[in-house]
Amino acid sequence: MSGRAAGRVAGWATHVGWPVGVALVVAALGLLARSAGLQAHLVPATVGGFLLGVQATPRMRVHAGPWDPSPWDPWPLLVSCALIGTVLTCLGLGVVVPGACAAAGVYGVLTVPTPRRLLQTVACVVASSGLAFAAQALGWVDGVVGVLPGLLVGTALLSFSVPVLANVAAFSRRAQATAAALEAERRAHVAVLERAAAHDTLTGLLGRRGLEGPLRRAAATATAEAMTAVLYVDLDGFKAVNDTHGHRAGDELLTVLAARLSCARRGPAVVARTGGDEFVLVLTGLTEAAQAAVVAAGVRHDLEQDVVLADGTVVSVGASTGVAVAAGPRDPDELLSEADAAMYAQKRNRATRTA
Repeated sequence: MSGRAAGRVAGWATHVGWPVGVALVVAALGLLARSAGLQAHLVPATVGGFLLGVQATPRMRVHAGPWDPSPWDPWPLLVSCALIGTVLTCLGLGVVVPGACAAAGVYGVLTVPTPRRLLQTVACVVASSGLAFAAQALGWVDGVVGVLPGLLVGTALLSFSVPVLANVAAFSRRAQATAAALEAERRAHVAVLERAAAHDTLTGLLGRRGLEGPLRRAAATATAEAMTAVLYVDLDGFKAVNDTHGHRAGDELLTVLAARLSCARRGPAVVARTGGDEFVLVLTGLTEAAQAAVVAAGVRHDLEQDVVLADGTVVSVGASTGVAVAAGPRDPDELLSEADAAMYAQKRNRATRTA
């Protein structure tokens, strides 16, 4: 037999076993009650036990989750209490109906511990208990104790059960509040970690990992009417600033230039720092390729302006740029590599002219 078929058979056996098992237990209790001289009604008690077992099967008994914000439907508990009351009353055990129904109501107030649910649960318990005592008082069923002693015992059970239900509801509220606070803290922590993974900690720009999603989407949606351009930027002379003025000055310079890049972009753009002194801009919605060259020229101009550091030192760097334009869907890695190659070609040309 396959695993799936075995699972179906096991599930079927489980769901059938619950109602049959409860019905057999109720029938046995009925026989014991008759042997004790009580007038137990076996047929309705056994049928009620079977239906109670049907409702108690794993597939049916969980009708609401602890995080379900919707108003609670009282019918499942009402049906459970009615069946419990019917079974116990037919067995002559109506005196214990309040306690049994209160035990069934614990799940109700545990899952959604609101005042409304608590009142509904108490109402179901009281109504079932009242019907059980009324049936005995009218002589429809027998009981292990008389009507007045039964009322005394039932009232005592109710007086104990209602505070227990209220305490369960209060405990569940505190537990859910604690769980919600922990979940909020976890989500905040995850958000911080995700931001740290996607962003450059020094400049606040997207990092290499954070660039992947926007670049992939922009490359996939490029058209001839709305082109996508990748602008690769590499700083010239940054190492000299680091060697001369120290890494702190270099970090400050990168922060200033990153801010300039963010301000220098034209139209919808994504700016990322992908390396020590390397940046990438992703431009979208371009109507012609020449627009990307204009943006590249503006970026070079802005980055090559002098930067006054916090200690008054004036430093400057150059910038080499490479542009790759997509007029249709392109592979993002190929587009980035094309822009990188164009940047290095420009850097070599500038070095050749300087030499």
